[in-house]
Amino acid sequence: MPNIFRAIACSSALIASAAFADVPRTQPDAALQELARQLEPYKNVSYARSQGYVQGSACESHPTLGTMGFHYVRPDLLGLTAPVNGRVNGTGTYTGTNPPAILLYIPDGQGGLELAGIELLVFAAAWDAANNHPPMYRGRAYNYMVDNPNTPHDEAHRFMPHYDLHIWLFEHNPSGLYAQWNPSISCGVGHFRHVGE
Repeated sequence: MPNIFRAIACSSALIASAAFADVPRTQPDAALQELARQLEPYKNVSYARSQGYVQGSACESHPTLGTMGFHYVRPDLLGLTAPVNGRVNGTGTYTGTNPPAILLYIPDGQGGLELAGIELLVFAAAWDAANNHPPMYRGRAYNYMVDNPNTPHDEAHRFMPHYDLHIWLFEHNPSGLYAQWNPSISCGVGHFRHVGE
């Protein structure tokens, strides 16, 4: 094969493999944009409630890392059980995205809520009993979350050890599409504001 054709063939293979590689992204790609379109009805929190979601947290913020917002959870998808030592516990191993186990809302500044993203979450004990690898989403492993008793901050957010992954489908996150905290938003006292506004 002449060198020019070999170079073209190699370049085409590299382009094709790069197109399917799961690289860090700051914005949703076409597949995630389609997921966002499918989840449009959940922008209305009343619709989310009608589908079994309940508010599971206040608007969560970290003093230096950013905000997660309000967590609206589907107890059935999480397989919630009785708490253990005051920590949320469950048997859920559901990894679907439509619907997701958790919806992330932020105040819209007008007394309502707007959908910022979703969170995928499975409980470690249940997942590990049935699997020999961490849960994955599009080639990306979920984060393993367990509280470190030697720090003042609860890394597991009052949950038993679990795996989770945030996906900021509706709100840009400069820390990354899958980062846990979003520094571009924050929870104010009685209102919401985008940082820098």
